[in-house]
Amino acid sequence: MTRATLRVAWATNTDLAAVTDDAIQPQEREQAGRYQSGLRRRQYVASRAMLRALLADHTGQPAASFELIADERGKPICVDGPAISISHSGDIVACAVMDADQVGIDVEFPGRPRNTSGIAERYFSRDEAEWLAARDSDHFYRLWVLKEAWLKATGIGIAGGLDQLRCIVEPPHVRLLDDSAPVAALRLYALDDGFLGLATVDTSPAATEVRRWLPAQGVFAVDDRPVLLASSDAT
Repeated sequence: MTRATLRVAWATNTDLAAVTDDAIQPQEREQAGRYQSGLRRRQYVASRAMLRALLADHTGQPAASFELIADERGKPICVDGPAISISHSGDIVACAVMDADQVGIDVEFPGRPRNTSGIAERYFSRDEAEWLAARDSDHFYRLWVLKEAWLKATGIGIAGGLDQLRCIVEPPHVRLLDDSAPVAALRLYALDDGFLGLATVDTSPAATEVRRWLPAQGVFAVDDRPVLLASSDAT
């Protein structure tokens, strides 16, 4: 099987101010209307619009032609299309598209004070918790964003257990602590004051493109804000 390109798009809330409801489909507009929070509604509309634009860029098909649904666990699916994933946190919305595999994306911004050592001791593996004990909270979020991305890729979701993927980040490497979890590739980016994680399960991508969506200009642009920190296939 030909190794596929993993394509990622991200945008800020300011970028997404140009997005209107016309960019999504009627059933998506109906879903958007169910959100009581104006911010959540805007994020939903913008993320679906960006995903459709990225799918169109990836496949050459019209943005309106894709049927987007969710499985029983809430995992987004493009019917008869590429694997997809969506995330939003803070000021950033991001999505990923890839052929021939399951893909997961997650964005995390360290925010309110949190007992990261206590969370790690309870929900991470013992080796991870011990590794984090001597490090600052940024290292916790580096693991968290990779775990979330992997759980999205597998479709397990966070209820499946944050200790199912066991790894540590030693830039430029993401080092797996065991081989029991199905992992093809993990990639960690710094994005402003937060982190963006990518995971694939069966296929290590031949290339990864990370671009910024500028809907007002109708383009995906190369931007130097996401910086690759580490990957599981670093050499």
